[in-house]
Amino acid sequence: MLEDLFVYCIPIDMKYVDNKNGELIINKRELESPQENEVQIEIYSSGVNRADLLQKKGHYPPPQDESDIIGLEVSGKISKTGSSVTDIKVGDSVCAILGGGGYAEFVNVDQRQVMPVPKNIDIHDAASLPETILTVYENVFNISEFKMNESILIHGGSSGIGTTAISILKNFTDQIYVTAGSKEKCDACINLGATKAINYKEEDFEKVLTQENIKVDVILDMVGGEYFKKNIKLLNFKGRLTYIAALGGIKGEANLLHIMNKQLKISGSTLRSRNSELKGKIVQQVLKDIWPLIENESIGTHIYKKFPMNKVNEAHQLMESSGHIGKILLTIKEENNEST
Repeated sequence: MLEDLFVYCIPIDMKYVDNKNGELIINKRELESPQENEVQIEIYSSGVNRADLLQKKGHYPPPQDESDIIGLEVSGKISKTGSSVTDIKVGDSVCAILGGGGYAEFVNVDQRQVMPVPKNIDIHDAASLPETILTVYENVFNISEFKMNESILIHGGSSGIGTTAISILKNFTDQIYVTAGSKEKCDACINLGATKAINYKEEDFEKVLTQENIKVDVILDMVGGEYFKKNIKLLNFKGRLTYIAALGGIKGEANLLHIMNKQLKISGSTLRSRNSELKGKIVQQVLKDIWPLIENESIGTHIYKKFPMNKVNEAHQLMESSGHIGKILLTIKEENNEST
């Protein structure tokens, strides 16, 4: 009996991606048990996001009480549940939005941040869903109050966020305009459902849309910088501009009269800083409004490349190069090691 107790109390280690001054290596740390309101997920795949690059460089630390391990979205199977968890059980296939901890073999997360893997989506591929879909839903539908048949301009159309936004919004409008950095990326956006794609390296998107007399109701921008002034000019009366990143710079200039005369709304947001209650509210909206569209194949996954966990630095190099179209994933649990 004492021998059984001794075995039970031996700490279990898990592999994770450790950040050593910007160089990512595989390390081990003790696996903690989930708290009463948490579930523990055995991770099959983790999504790679630009926020991960920022955290690696020390520019985007995790919120208080969140894991210091990089990674904001995962898919996998429930391996343990806390004492107050009732609607999720061990063995369930799930994906989840995280505040941190995704680049590891296991993660503990509040049950409100967890979603079932859609019935027609592979469990590994499901890691591509949480961060992009929740970001698009919150910023386009909640913050920008996008309405059926309105027009929208999406900067970074070939990114994970961009391809997800196109895939979702084609179910709500046929006026989807995007910017991307090559003909290949523009063509991919059109194939996904965009109405028009503008190669920003060859054309000025403001001039193109102005010449075609196109005004947009909503702009989803991850670029910032000099795009701010152009966005303001392009927006329709009572248009909405929402920022989710500022890859082109955090400062911009605009004519305030345009904002006042057109009654524009300018906002921005991040998901990571939200608490579990707020994230949980968006999760429930997405499960109600978006999950059925995934399961009837009106929305698909757009995965560019998968890397094994020990090739994480290569995954980050690809993300940093912006050479991808769609999502980049880390495979944490290899196919041939899965239990049946």
